Amino acid sequence: MIKKLTCLVCPRGCTLTIDEALNVSGNFCPRGIPYALQELKAPKRTLTYLVKVKGHSQPLPVRSDAPIDKALIFEAVAILNTLELTPPIDFNTIVVENILGSGVNIIATRKIECNEDSYLRKHV
Repeated sequence: MIKKLTCLVCPRGCTLTIDEALNVSGNFCPRGIPYALQELKAPKRTLTYLVKVKGHSQPLPVRSDAPIDKALIFEAVAILNTLELTPPIDFNTIVVENILGSGVNIIATRKIECNEDSYLRKHV
């Protein structure tokens, strides 16, 4: 069984080949070897998404603070779709801690202030 994949660690995009003995070839840098072996055993991805914010028309961009198992991505997105956050939210605030028991947190990638004008228009 020989497997080929494209390395995503750096912009070079090396075509990696993994043979039956788990020898990796085709990598330009040494970072391709652990990437290839990880992809075979349990592929992971960084999750980026947008979450609703009360009183704001613009959603909040969020991301995982570490790569999450690829098999959990759709389930994690379903959870993020149900959220509506209340400002203020600071940069790097944990939005969801330990999502799906993965040990990975979802964090804010932008600061959101209270939008007092829109709050007053809706609640006064």
